[in-house]
Amino acid sequence: MPEITIKYKNEKALHALQDLSRYFDFVVKKPVSAKKAHSEKKVPLLPITFAADPDVTALAGIWKGRNISLNDLRKNAWGNRILV
Repeated sequence: MPEITIKYKNEKALHALQDLSRYFDFVVKKPVSAKKAHSEKKVPLLPITFAADPDVTALAGIWKGRNISLNDLRKNAWGNRILV
């Protein structure tokens, strides 16, 4: 559906547009101030449980016994996107 923006000077003009919208097939949305729109957006909390008590020692020895270098890791991760 195409959209247009209409600027008006007072609330009476907005009410007149809303009355017209009843007879014609269009929708009138009331403007929302940027401050109000930002304050209404609530981000839901994600159920991240592993970060509650991080234990970095669980990663100790992850590369033990493997013949791999830092450059090999970078190349596998980034390919030809970076210069080593």
